[in-house]
Amino acid sequence: MSLFYSVLRPLLFLIEPEKAHRLSIRALKSGMIPAVSNHADPILQTTVFGLSFPNPIGIAAGYDKNAEILTPLGKIGFGFVEAGSITPVSQNGNPQPRLFRLVENEAVINRLGFNNHGLEYAAENFAKRDKSFIA
Repeated sequence: MSLFYSVLRPLLFLIEPEKAHRLSIRALKSGMIPAVSNHADPILQTTVFGLSFPNPIGIAAGYDKNAEILTPLGKIGFGFVEAGSITPVSQNGNPQPRLFRLVENEAVINRLGFNNHGLEYAAENFAKRDKSFIA
């Protein structure tokens, strides 16, 4: 993580937030980000509402709105991955700008809306995912 925070994070912050988001998706799709051991310490295992997770750190639905990087996200150690927000048909979401960094608060304001390629596209991506990392 130190390489990320010392080198990559400042570089990404030079790029407009939504472009940086798309760049991160492309990097994951291309395999530029290497897999890590997905064997979490047993102390991190978590069960919520009858569902078991290898660790309690997950990625929310707003990041991968088209279910394009489910497997790469699983390979970098997340305990769970959500896809979405997926709508029946493709839509553009809210007008830009719609993603804002609050650097001093280490936060992001997300007003993307439901920009996605639609249910059929996402269903194809779900079917292609590697279930050995994320079920």
